[in-house]
Amino acid sequence: MMTPNIRVSILERLAPAFAFLIAAMSGAAGGVMLIRFFSLLRQSENAGYATFFGGTVEIEFVVAGILVVAAVLCAVGILVSIIRLFTTNETASPPGLLFLMTGLLSIVPSFALHFVMHMMKAVLIAPHADDGGISSVAKTITAIAYFAIGSGGVISLLLLAFPFIPFSSRAGRKSSPLVCLMIVEIVFVILVGIFFWEARTSIIERDKVRDFYPSSSEPSSETNSYDIDSNSNTYHGAAETNSNFKGKTISGGVLNSKAIELPQPEYPPTARAVRATGSVIVQVTVDENGDVTSASAVTGHPLLRPAAVQAARQARFNPTKLSGQPVKVSGVLTYNFTGQ
Repeated sequence: MMTPNIRVSILERLAPAFAFLIAAMSGAAGGVMLIRFFSLLRQSENAGYATFFGGTVEIEFVVAGILVVAAVLCAVGILVSIIRLFTTNETASPPGLLFLMTGLLSIVPSFALHFVMHMMKAVLIAPHADDGGISSVAKTITAIAYFAIGSGGVISLLLLAFPFIPFSSRAGRKSSPLVCLMIVEIVFVILVGIFFWEARTSIIERDKVRDFYPSSSEPSSETNSYDIDSNSNTYHGAAETNSNFKGKTISGGVLNSKAIELPQPEYPPTARAVRATGSVIVQVTVDENGDVTSASAVTGHPLLRPAAVQAARQARFNPTKLSGQPVKVSGVLTYNFTGQ
C-alpha cells in the first residue's frame, strides 16, 4: 500500500530556513567588512600590523556572532522536529536531504570568507614567501570577498522564499529531518569555532606585534650610544676607556648612507592592488662583519613591511670598529614606496 503525499509543514521549515538565511548573510556581511577594510588600508599609509590584525579580529568576531545566532535558530528547528516526531500532525515533514542541502549551501559564503582571510593573514605573517606565490593574492581576496557578498545575497533570497514554496511529501513521521538538521547544526558549531579561533590568533598576532615593536625607541641596557666619525665607520665616546667591547651593540641611527650594498625592495603586488604607499622604517642589527643579522619593521603600511624587511636583510656594511675592536651596530633603514 502506497503512503499518500500531503502538504509539507511550513512551521517545520520556518526556523531552519531563517537559520540558514542568517548563516548565508554572515558571509555577505563579512565580505562587505573586508572590502571596506581594504579601502581603509588603501587610505592609511602608516597603518601597522596591529591595525591590520585589529581589523581582522573585528570581522571575525562579527561573522562568528552572526553564525551563533544561526546555530541557535537551527537548534530551535531541531526542537520543532523532535516535537513533531512524537506527535500526530496533519502536515508532512520535509525530506531530510532538503534540510541538509540548503544548510550546507548556506555556509558557502562564510566558508569562502574564512578561506580568503586565512590566506590574507598567512601572506602577512610569512614575510619571506616567494613573490610568485603572492602575485595573485590581492585579486583573489577581492574576487572571493565579492563572491561572498553576491552568493550570500542570492542564497538568502532563496531561503527567504523556501518556507512558503508549496510542495508535498509522504505522510508519516520521519527522522531524517531531525538527523540532517543535527548534522547542519554540528557544521555551524564547527564554523563558529573556526572563526573564534581565527579571531584568537589575530589577537595574539596583534599583541605580539605590539610587544615586539614597542612605541618607545629608547636603547636597551645592552646598547650604548656613541658619536660617529663621518669619514669612517669608527665610533668615539666615553665608553672607549673600556677595552672589552666584545658582544657590545652600539646605536648607529639611520644607516642608509652607511651601507655599501642597499638593495631596494620590490613593490609587492598586494600593495599595488590597494595603492599602498609611504615609508617603512626597518630596525636592523649589523654584526661585526657588516652583515644584517636581524631586521624588523617598526612603522609603515602592513602590506609594504615584508618587502622592506626582505630588502633590509640583504644590505651589507663595512665592519664597524670601536677603539679598533669590531662591534655590532643597531640602527634603522628607511624605504620609500611611491607606488609608481
